[in-house]
Amino acid sequence: MRIFIIILVISCASAAQTARRITGAYSNPALGYEVTVPEGLVGITGDQAGPERGFTISLPSGGSLTIFGEPNSLEWKTPMDGIRRALALEKCNSDRRQATAFGRMGRLTATKGTLACDDRILEMLLAFRPGGGPIYWITLRTTASKES
Repeated sequence: MRIFIIILVISCASAAQTARRITGAYSNPALGYEVTVPEGLVGITGDQAGPERGFTISLPSGGSLTIFGEPNSLEWKTPMDGIRRALALEKCNSDRRQATAFGRMGRLTATKGTLACDDRILEMLLAFRPGGGPIYWITLRTTASKES
């Protein structure tokens, strides 16, 4: 029993990742995408549990931009399904204003969802690869006073 506990502790400790800074090009070959962090901004990755899926940029305005890919484990049929689900999960204590539209993420067709709640603004873009595979998210969190 002691050996099992020691092995469990060692494996949990080795699974923890340390955060690293991303500038310039970021490539995630496991999920099949590459993006460029704009000059003057820094992405942080490696701070999440499990495999690396993407990164977050803290914006000078106080908002954040998160870019990541993941398997379509909920088996959404369309990006609209994923956007609607993600927006529905967001807590909102006041009037909820939300909208959806279609757009582009690089060469992929994507769905955009926007949620305005109090002074909080959430914009999400979700794209699927043609023929299945990973799905890709870009999420902006900011405030109405900073949105432009």
